[in-house]
Amino acid sequence: MRYRFVDEIVSLTLEGAPRIEVAKRFDAGEDVFSGPVGPEHVPESMLLELMAMTGGHLVFRHLGERRLPLLLKVPDCRFEGTAAAGERLLAVATLGGVSSVADGTSVAETEARVYCESRPIAEARIMFVCVSVPGVDLVAPGRGA
Repeated sequence: MRYRFVDEIVSLTLEGAPRIEVAKRFDAGEDVFSGPVGPEHVPESMLLELMAMTGGHLVFRHLGERRLPLLLKVPDCRFEGTAAAGERLLAVATLGGVSSVADGTSVAETEARVYCESRPIAEARIMFVCVSVPGVDLVAPGRGA
């Protein structure tokens, strides 16, 4: 099954300290809950993926939608709580920095957190390698350049 990790972009700031907030709700009937815990807990792997997708979206937008961020590594990740199926999650990512490597390639770092209500349940430092994709228009249809 293919998952959609962003239900709604709650806020996006690219000026100053780039920051994004997204909302996500995992419904009880989704395949993600087919494991032994069932819909009582959103799997930690899904929380990490939510943080990675949120950070990647921020990096993509920060770089002017011209380079594709690919997950490089997760140097630090902690899970501090749980969320059940149907609960609204808020993922927040901030941009730690972007460094050029070579030939239009760069490395970006984000700090991300997931909240269930106002309760923090996960946080991670996530790094991306950002590459140009020749011949591919990365700008979303209808958004323009």
